[in-house]
Amino acid sequence: LPGREAMTWQDVARQIKRRERDHQKILMAVLRADGERIFPMDLIAIGVMKRSRMLIQGFLVMLRSENYLCAGPLLRMQLDNILRLYAASLFPSGSDTLKAFLHDMPLSKLKSPDGKPLTDKELTIRVGKIYPWLPRVYETTSGFVHFSRSAIMSTVESLSEEGSLRVVVGQGGGRRWKPEERLAAAQAFDEATKAVLQMVASWGHVKAVEGAKRPQEAADGR
Repeated sequence: LPGREAMTWQDVARQIKRRERDHQKILMAVLRADGERIFPMDLIAIGVMKRSRMLIQGFLVMLRSENYLCAGPLLRMQLDNILRLYAASLFPSGSDTLKAFLHDMPLSKLKSPDGKPLTDKELTIRVGKIYPWLPRVYETTSGFVHFSRSAIMSTVESLSEEGSLRVVVGQGGGRRWKPEERLAAAQAFDEATKAVLQMVASWGHVKAVEGAKRPQEAADGR
């Protein structure tokens, strides 16, 4: 592929599609680690990876059809996957987080090891230290999840200097997705997907390292 600065949205879309195949490979490695023992974090990883693959499929359809009002929320959901994986990493084997998910309990009810409630804002700040681009993209995509300026402006086809306004509600009308915006959205989704894969792979590494310690601990009589 050409360099990032020379890429088109089609190039990035193909890259996202290739990452879909990486989900299965990484997840299988995670599940086989530590003698195939299953921990709460494994169940979270399975759910996230399934969700991520389905988001990829939906996002690519929206990207190709220029449906930015639907592509934005799908990007936000991929960011949500990152935040949830990070939250799970704060607890031993993801146990407390899994309980919260299974009981549909807001993560804000949980507190980090340093005593801070795990609100979306807190998680975004923390994850932003790992992925500096995430807070800005999170804030931008919020406008697509909730009815806001983006929904209203999507109907505006033209605005003259005299103040006359042309709005279109039917299919194919209204504000068009600019090429640079389309590319930026694709790149943001690709980065978010890459982050999901990195975080799941990181858990697999931790699991494998801890599993390798067990035979030695048993031999030492611990």
